[in-house]
Amino acid sequence: MIIPLYNTEKYIGACLASVLGQTHQEFEVIVVDDGSTDGGAVIAENIGDERIRVDRGANRGVAAARNRGLALARGEMVAFLDADDLWYPAKLSEQISLLQNDRGLVAVGAVFQYLSGNGRVLGRMGQEVRDADSRERLQRGRLMPFPISSLIARTDIVRAAGGFDESLPPVEDLDLMTRLALAGSVATVMRPLGAYRVHSNSASARQHVKMKMLTRFVEKRAEARLEGRPAPTLESFVSSYRLTRAQRRRDGAARRFRDAGLLVMEGRYVRASALCAAALVARPSYTLRRIAMRLPVRRTPSAVAHAGN
Repeated sequence: MIIPLYNTEKYIGACLASVLGQTHQEFEVIVVDDGSTDGGAVIAENIGDERIRVDRGANRGVAAARNRGLALARGEMVAFLDADDLWYPAKLSEQISLLQNDRGLVAVGAVFQYLSGNGRVLGRMGQEVRDADSRERLQRGRLMPFPISSLIARTDIVRAAGGFDESLPPVEDLDLMTRLALAGSVATVMRPLGAYRVHSNSASARQHVKMKMLTRFVEKRAEARLEGRPAPTLESFVSSYRLTRAQRRRDGAARRFRDAGLLVMEGRYVRASALCAAALVARPSYTLRRIAMRLPVRRTPSAVAHAGN
């Protein structure tokens, strides 16, 4: 598995402990230090497990770090894990078994729980992708069904798809999924197999406006690819980017809902409730759907949803 590391000294120890605690024990861990200025790389090196190797380099961004790890990977399958996230013990065994038993599958993700910076469970992310509509949404860049830290895929397919587009952080994971969905079926394990930390220093918290713009670029490029049209360049898209009133309204609701979630993590419930109410007024269906996704998940036997055949 590939772990990009940039100034996450606080979390890398727990992250690696969750990897070493897997029931499936045959793996290599490539920690790509992306020019960190803290002690995270030293923590990884000092664990003393021969399956862990640390590759140090200059700061080039998370997409470049993942691509560096992809170039170094030697396994038939490759998994991605951010340094502030966690895997539950059965994560690798369940997903590897699925890929081994179904050659039509190119990638498998899973439901992940949201964690606050101090480890409090806030909700979940992950959805089924078994129907044709979901597969088309994947291919068109309109659906990211699970966090990148839950993804395990066939190494040759990820390389053939071109890896991560280094010009697109923080939506390089969504862009990769559009291309993987063109290569074959995608599955989601519909029970929690890991945890995704949400905190004020995360890219998704800091770059909300940029994420919205680049998400729309990924959609435009994916649609052009599917329809056989020339794809826009990032430069031309950005230069002509203008929001409609409806888009501004939707984006505002999404931002309020995300900010409400961050306030909940800080225990500021009154202000969080006000922001959530404002998001509900602006976009009722969106806000109710996002609230439902964050409700606790019961730990039930693994259910798997396939997209396509």
